[in-house]
Amino acid sequence: MKITHLKDPSSAWPYFYDFCIKSKPYNFCSLPSRNLRDKKIKKSFEDFSDCIIYKGEEGGKVMGFVFLEEEEYCLDVNFLFGVRKNFTSPRLIAATHVVFDDALRKFNKNYLKSQIRRTFKVGLYTKWVERYDKTAIILQDEEKTVVWCKSERMSVIFKVVGANKTTKHLMGKEASLGYTRKGPRHVVRELLFGDERYILDEKSVDFLPDCVLIHGLLSDDKENVGRVALKFEPQK
Repeated sequence: MKITHLKDPSSAWPYFYDFCIKSKPYNFCSLPSRNLRDKKIKKSFEDFSDCIIYKGEEGGKVMGFVFLEEEEYCLDVNFLFGVRKNFTSPRLIAATHVVFDDALRKFNKNYLKSQIRRTFKVGLYTKWVERYDKTAIILQDEEKTVVWCKSERMSVIFKVVGANKTTKHLMGKEASLGYTRKGPRHVVRELLFGDERYILDEKSVDFLPDCVLIHGLLSDDKENVGRVALKFEPQK
């Protein structure tokens, strides 16, 4: 796979426009007025033109583009899209992580995050991410943040770093992620500590230089509920 850091964003414009017309990530992409629609798509592209833009190619075919912004603690994915007509979803996800890993090395960051900015078919998008991208976790903060760790890590692991009297027996232990159920105002995650199953009611999220902290209420199958802080630490 060939990765190119674009100095001139104009070469990405035809693909960006085509993606907006077909996928309609924003409400204005469906405006009945073609002139107004195209102006808003162009304005959106111009807003992203100051980003760090990567293009991925394979076999002479364009796979997609990633628009990044460097933040103090991590890299923020302002926008990304794949060219679906040329490649399958699993292949596009794999290619995206090649770009992510390359960018993390170059900018010496430990993880990437992104707000879900899409306004059209958001539910289908999040299900697509959860199905095909096993190195991503979608958090329940106000921005519905997606966090990506390095592609070598194929599962999400949480470590207990804060607890109260009810959950102190779990301090320092690590849990793997089971199912995730989302409602309009909450996220419930199944956490597996070996053979023991717990349910996390996610409440808040903190983004730190080397990790993401998730705070919530943790319950077991014996009706015990306690507060807990979990560290999601992307692989370094």
